[in-house]
Order: sequence, then C-alpha cells, then structure tokens
Amino acid sequence: MSGVTRIGHIALRVRDLDAAVEFQSDVLGLVESERRGRVAFLTCNERHHELILIESGRRGYDHIGLEVADPAALEETLRAAALAGAEPIGPVYDGEPGIDRAALLGGPGGHVYKLFCGMASVTAPPVGDRPRRFEHASVKARKLGPTERFLHDGLGFAFSDRMGRTASWWHCDADHHGMALIFGPRHELSHYAWSLPDLNAIGRVADRLAARGQKLLWGPSRHGPGHNLFAYFLDADGVMVECCADLAAMPPHGDYEAKRWPGGFGAINRWGSPPPPRFLLAGSPIAHSSPEWER
Repeated sequence: MSGVTRIGHIALRVRDLDAAVEFQSDVLGLVESERRGRVAFLTCNERHHELILIESGRRGYDHIGLEVADPAALEETLRAAALAGAEPIGPVYDGEPGIDRAALLGGPGGHVYKLFCGMASVTAPPVGDRPRRFEHASVKARKLGPTERFLHDGLGFAFSDRMGRTASWWHCDADHHGMALIFGPRHELSHYAWSLPDLNAIGRVADRLAARGQKLLWGPSRHGPGHNLFAYFLDADGVMVECCADLAAMPPHGDYEAKRWPGGFGAINRWGSPPPPRFLLAGSPIAHSSPEWER
C-alpha cells in the first residue's frame, strides 16, 4: 500500500540542545531515547522518536517525518510525490538512528518532508504525565492549492475540513488531521502538536508552564474543525506547540463528516475569543540542512 500511513515526527533546529531537551522533558514529559552528537531523539511512547532536536545556529524546523508501510511503499510514494511536484533532496538512504530507510522531499513552497519506514521500538517510558503521541504539524503557505494537491495526489492524504480560503485539514489515518495548512505571507511552520488524554492533562501542562513563569498563548478551548480541545504555548526556542485532546476520528473509525466551514474566526474557537495576534503571527522558518549524523 502506497501513501503515508502515520504522522511520524518533527525535527527542529534549536540554539541550546540541553535547554531544549530539558524544556520538553519538564513541560511535556518527553524522554530522550538517543543522542548522536548535537542531535537528540525524544519520545513519549514505545517509538524510538517522535521529536528530533538539532543544535544549530539556525532557528527553525528541519523537516516533518511521515511514515509509510514498507520499502516498496516508500518507492511508490516517492514516484507519486514526484508526479505531484515534489523535488527529491538526495537519494533513498538508510543508517539514520531509529528508522530503517528514508528519503527527503522538497514540497511546494520549500517545505521539507521525510518519508520513512521501519521505526524502531524502545522500552516505553515509565507511567507518567506525558502525551500519547505526536499528533500533527501545521504549515503556512502563500497558496494552499499546491500543498493540498501535493498531500492528496502525492502522499495519499484525504480531505477533512476547510475554513473559507484560509485553512484546510488533511488526514492519513483515523485522526481528523495529521497535516493542517494555513494561509500566510511566508512558507513556514505554524505549530506542532501532541495528543493528550483529556482537558485535565492539558491543564497540568499549563501548570508546569506557569511554574516556569510562562503563560499559555491561547486556550484552553475547543476548535470547530476536528472538534479537539486545545491549548497553545511556545517552546524553549519560540516555536508554537499545541496540546490537543478529544480529536475527532474520520470514517470508518469514527463518524466525523468532512465540512466546509465559513471564513473568519468563528469556527476556530467554539468557546471563546478569536485567536490573539501572537498566535496569528507565530511562525518558524524552514531551516533544513544535511543530517548531522552524516557529517
């Protein structure tokens, strides 16, 4: 079977690796599964990693990791992605920590995606207060159409929701969305998101932020598209993070019906006020470079 079957991970470039790892551990409960030089791999479950942190002079996001079923699916998806306008960034390769085989793609607007198969398993962290899994990534684009066609025709994502001309949501498994697209003046990362058990778990994240002298950026509240509870904040390097709970499931796993919501901000917050300017302006630049473990 070709196409993406799971949202895998996100890789971020950070100024101070130890400080970034400490933040993710203290606030979200992530556990470092491996470190290779200036690169740390973190997880919240039995998967080798769901977050990669790369110490670098460049702030931004390096790539979004998307999982396919096996090596044959990897090759087939690469061919479909090329027909949908993707540009290969080097050949298929192996030897990366935690995964069997991978290839990097440049998508519309310069966004970088890593298709991979064969995620290694590790001993699950002790029972604790942490996310269940990495849930989705949200990117900004000057035009949504090219990225929508790339996700659908090239990577096998299916449509979930649209809000006017400003945002759309796409799924590759039961979750309402693994990728979200937002109209913006620059191609960049809007935020990355984690799945938490419930609103109380989101509240405890907010408590840990408060203990560090930091406040939420927006929320908690509930989105219309996806029906999920949410709270947003900034990580140690100023990248926006979303903590989610109660995300809708798409058929046949659930009964959520794909919708076309009106434009404006009414749908995006069902409980309260529109998103604040800091949320709308938040963004992290594309900062891809060759993998540090190959240098």
